[in-house]
Amino acid sequence: MTDAEAWRIWAREEVSLVNHGETAPVKDMPPLLRRRAQPLGRAALEVLYAPSLDYANQPMVFCSRHGEIARSLTLLQSLAAEGQVSPQEFSMSVHNAIPGLFLIAKKSRSPVMALASENQMMLSGLIEALGQLADGAPSVILLFCDAPLPPLFRPFVNNEPTCFAFALEVTAGNDYRLVHGEATGDSLVSALPPESSLPLLRFVLDETRRALPLTQAADWRLLRQLSPEVGHA
Repeated sequence: MTDAEAWRIWAREEVSLVNHGETAPVKDMPPLLRRRAQPLGRAALEVLYAPSLDYANQPMVFCSRHGEIARSLTLLQSLAAEGQVSPQEFSMSVHNAIPGLFLIAKKSRSPVMALASENQMMLSGLIEALGQLADGAPSVILLFCDAPLPPLFRPFVNNEPTCFAFALEVTAGNDYRLVHGEATGDSLVSALPPESSLPLLRFVLDETRRALPLTQAADWRLLRQLSPEVGHA
């Protein structure tokens, strides 16, 4: 799904995500850089190049539970079998390699924070973005991406339904509030695994939802503000 209306239909839980095996084209990136990215990286880069995002050298928070895990697995298998790995493949397996490609293409020196935090990816990303705003950034690009795990790992970890990427531009305002331990009458029960960050996208798109639990214990929540008088970004 690549257009806004398709994602809104998904947010209302009218369709399910299906892995079609397609790879994002990333036509706006120079070919020499683009060909270094695998499907997960291409999905994230396609989002960063979207005209609606209008990247303007903001700080970026890159959030992915597993990153380029398929590439990392290939490196480990090569190391075990041959005792050596490709330096270029290794350079692209590190967790900040994907946003690094984008900054190289844009000739940008803006800061990037790369995060991986198991089943608290949504919370970790939001807290880091809010910290950047508190430090004086006018806005922050908050990017989430992940992909299905290689078959070797699937018996041990909940798996994403498909390769996905989405970005939010976070600014100071009164639309949402991050709370801890505050009782609310609403919650979001998602069919997706708790490790996924996709419920955050569904929450932002579906304006009928009042609260989003960000942890399994639901002690941290993101609230949609109904009253403009109270709240934080």
